[in-house]
Amino acid sequence: MRTCKGILSKGTAAFALLFAFDSLCFSQSAAPAAPTPPSAPSVSSPAPVAPGISMPSMPRISAPVAGSSFYTPGKNFLRKNEKSGVKTIQSQTKESVASKDLENSLLGNEGLDFSNLTAQDLVQMAKSGSLTNVSSLLGNATFNGSNASNNSPNNQLLLKQILSELKEIKETQASSLTAAQTGTKPSSLPPKILRFVVNANDVLSKCVQVYFSDRENDGSFLLTGDAKSLFENQNISETFYILFKACGTKNSKTIYTVTPSLSQSQECPSPLSKFCGQNSLQASRVGNLVTLHTIQNGNVCDLLLDIGSAQ
Repeated sequence: MRTCKGILSKGTAAFALLFAFDSLCFSQSAAPAAPTPPSAPSVSSPAPVAPGISMPSMPRISAPVAGSSFYTPGKNFLRKNEKSGVKTIQSQTKESVASKDLENSLLGNEGLDFSNLTAQDLVQMAKSGSLTNVSSLLGNATFNGSNASNNSPNNQLLLKQILSELKEIKETQASSLTAAQTGTKPSSLPPKILRFVVNANDVLSKCVQVYFSDRENDGSFLLTGDAKSLFENQNISETFYILFKACGTKNSKTIYTVTPSLSQSQECPSPLSKFCGQNSLQASRVGNLVTLHTIQNGNVCDLLLDIGSAQ
């Protein structure tokens, strides 16, 4: 009996050991598997296009063909500028030639006749707004570029250019300019002539109209006057043009180069003709007073102007 119990107890122990081993293996096999990395999403097929609607296609850029030129930014602009530059040069050349012809004509006194350009005309032009200062006729560069030496040919040419422009304006606006008012005395308000005497002859008393242009920045201006006089029992009409061109200062005074010109209905040795025949005339300004006094070839000339407020 002891032998059977011993065998039975050994068998029971072996069975229990085997059962425990099988349970351990089962628990290891039932453990959760390790997580796998996520896979890349699959590309889905394009959504079906509704019938009758076409999808836009990307533009195709063709390869450049040998000999063709690529677009260069600004190239067309440069070409236009080159063409414009050629036209500008041609235009400037024509203007230069025309200006040179006019200059030669003015210097040679060919075809010059300012007898119909009066101070009354300039007053009417100023009232219409077509005339202010003389640089507006020629441009600042031309006017200011003139040589300011005493009685220089450049200043004589400058005065003739101004008169030529004024004559052209008068011819253009002939229909709008009223007839000259004879017997009209110059204004008593500045700017005005205070004294104008040539060889003891009072020129101011003969003046029927006077015009002062607006002053330039440097003080330059144009004075024009109409005068009526009697010579050998004949009535003579005269118009004087005097350009006062500022040429610097001296002893705190503004110095002017004075360039006169005269137009007469009949040529005669009047006091005005003697004044306009003087050379190297100079005037000076202190405040609002401009003074000219000269003695040349036995002629004594005295001119005093009030040009209004000093600039």
